[in-house]
Amino acid sequence: MIVSALAIMLMAGCGDKTGGETETLATVDPAKYVTLGEYKGLTAETEDTTVSEGDIERSIQSELAAHTEAVEVKGRAAQMGDIVNIDYVGLKDGVAFDTGSGTTDLKLGSGRFISGFEEGVVGMKTGEEKDLDLTFPEDYQTTELAGKDVVFQVTLNSISEEKVPELTDEFVQSLDYNVNTVEEYKQYVKNKLTEQNKSSAKASQESDLMKQAVDNAECDTDKLPEWLVSQNATEFKSSTESFVMQYGMTLEDYLAQTGGDMESFEASANEYGAEKAKSDLVVLAIAKAEGLEVTDKDMEDYYIEYANEYKATPEQIKNAIPEDELRNYLLQEKVMDFIYENAVFK
Repeated sequence: MIVSALAIMLMAGCGDKTGGETETLATVDPAKYVTLGEYKGLTAETEDTTVSEGDIERSIQSELAAHTEAVEVKGRAAQMGDIVNIDYVGLKDGVAFDTGSGTTDLKLGSGRFISGFEEGVVGMKTGEEKDLDLTFPEDYQTTELAGKDVVFQVTLNSISEEKVPELTDEFVQSLDYNVNTVEEYKQYVKNKLTEQNKSSAKASQESDLMKQAVDNAECDTDKLPEWLVSQNATEFKSSTESFVMQYGMTLEDYLAQTGGDMESFEASANEYGAEKAKSDLVVLAIAKAEGLEVTDKDMEDYYIEYANEYKATPEQIKNAIPEDELRNYLLQEKVMDFIYENAVFK
């Protein structure tokens, strides 16, 4: 939420020396760098936020699927769609091969195993053992097994089938949505989806309006504060590195896969740094022009709101977020609200 957004959006902190003093976003004079253009009366498209019956039904089906349970069945053979627990041993030329043995829960039809394996389990009963004569595909990733004939010795331990709950009053009462009937639940879903659509539409409109305000402002990008450009560029690089690390890659691996290199990456980071610096300064300039300020009460209200959301204390939230970063973030929110409230929607 806001905590993660702050880490990405805000660049408060150390600045470089300018004129013998340390500049930060809290002390910089935006008029030295930008001249505001139009930021009131900007136009934005009105977006359709209507929720269809299909939207409601898809949401309900997703909820039902999330509460699907696997129920063990007895007295019949396994069939496609069942979840079976099996022991298996893979043999090549009569010798067990690496990674070919184990115990697992397997949904028949999922395609987790090589062709013919899951089909071979279909028809087996609990406690039954069976040898499956199979062939690995020619393009199998383990070259020692690619195209080779093998035998899988399979023991079926249990069979379960997925039970999707019925949409009943009893079911919706168990969801902790403060509804008692199916009709109330459907209205709850409709209201939730409507709010999501409105929130998404507003976010899109705000982004477009802010871009207009920034584009309308004039500045010499070569004369933007170097410390702010550098600060934003560094954050861009750190965010990108954190993103690719989530996928187990290094920045170099990512750039190689996307056809980039470090030189172009540095250029992109610097370009972002300058664009973000201009945006930061435009926000400050609008705030000064309209007398928009972040009060201590705004700060305290934030700490209380998010303490409730994260089940923490206001003091814990306060300690988690540097004060200058939060003030900058809340000021951006005030400026964005001002631009939005003074926009024309068509």
